[in-house]
Amino acid sequence: FHVIESTQSTRALIGKFMKTLKGRGGIFFIPLLMLPFFMLPAITGNGESMLAFLPLGILIARSMGFDAMTGLCIVTIASSTGYCTGLFSAFSTGTAQSLVGLPVLSSGLWFRILGAVLLFAAAAFWTVRYAWMVKKDPTKSYCYDLERNASEQEAEIVELTTRRKLCLVEFLLGICTIVYAALAGWDFKTRFPAIFIIMAVVIGLTAGYDANKIASTFVDGAKVVLVGALVTGFSKGISVILADANITDTIVHALSSLVVGLPTQIGAMAMLLVQSVLNCFIISSSGQAAATIPIMSPLGDVLGLTQQTVVMAFLYGDGFSNLLLPMNASIMGACAISGITYPQYMRRAIRHYASYMVIGFIMLFIAATIKLGPF
Repeated sequence: FHVIESTQSTRALIGKFMKTLKGRGGIFFIPLLMLPFFMLPAITGNGESMLAFLPLGILIARSMGFDAMTGLCIVTIASSTGYCTGLFSAFSTGTAQSLVGLPVLSSGLWFRILGAVLLFAAAAFWTVRYAWMVKKDPTKSYCYDLERNASEQEAEIVELTTRRKLCLVEFLLGICTIVYAALAGWDFKTRFPAIFIIMAVVIGLTAGYDANKIASTFVDGAKVVLVGALVTGFSKGISVILADANITDTIVHALSSLVVGLPTQIGAMAMLLVQSVLNCFIISSSGQAAATIPIMSPLGDVLGLTQQTVVMAFLYGDGFSNLLLPMNASIMGACAISGITYPQYMRRAIRHYASYMVIGFIMLFIAATIKLGPF
């Protein structure tokens, strides 16, 4: 993604939109900016890669009279919200569905799309509301000290040349390939990374880069997410200790026992809460699925829930709590890059989290009521 961003193709496209909409209510352009950052993690299951676009998001937000927090919401909260939907995520949805014997990714897609629409609407609402508040009174910015000390920057409008248009087309083709690969059941551990590498090389060559330029740009992108990678590594070490000491199994068993005996709809919503707590101990989505689904699956049968409902409870429990956890690479990486402190971020994110939990409860109540099936 850093190779793609270095071609300035996305900056040129966004700049063209900005120039077109200049003076036409820029605040209502925010949902359009959020949409690609929402969709990419929903399709690929990888939100950390969106960190490469965060500086651009902050630059655009400031150029429209907002602040760095607005830019963080446009990029990081949008991408984290997209990840929650699990639309085509082989890491979360694919792992969970395969463990309960459901058709991988294609099953329950209509219900996940419905949830995605509601979650994106909530994310856009809170972001636009905050941006409007900052636009009216900059002193109400949650990171006002950062904005006051920041050097004034103007968004550079980059020309959308033929090369950059080709780069965007190749990027779109790569994303379409990812979607096809997810639906076709390709091995996401080997083929998905290969697709991204091919995209980087092809787009780099189209932009006129030589092999050294492509490699060095890739390394620069790796530096940006290094802090988040270290945080993820340390948190993974914690989860390994918990797993090897059989502490995780004890926690899962104790929490799941609390759900037994609840009414069907209440049980579905309780599963969301249990998965949210477990996500604090098992950061990896695929790891959490492997540890919890074998227990939650038969528990769902006892409660009268379909396996698709069990998977949805896992997706929302794993995804929503990631918005708040300091072990999340996307969150801590975004704070490090933007200069926004974690408490400042939490003040903004808690509103998103609360609304997402309400949406999650409603979706699971509906799923339990209609006996959401495999298709």
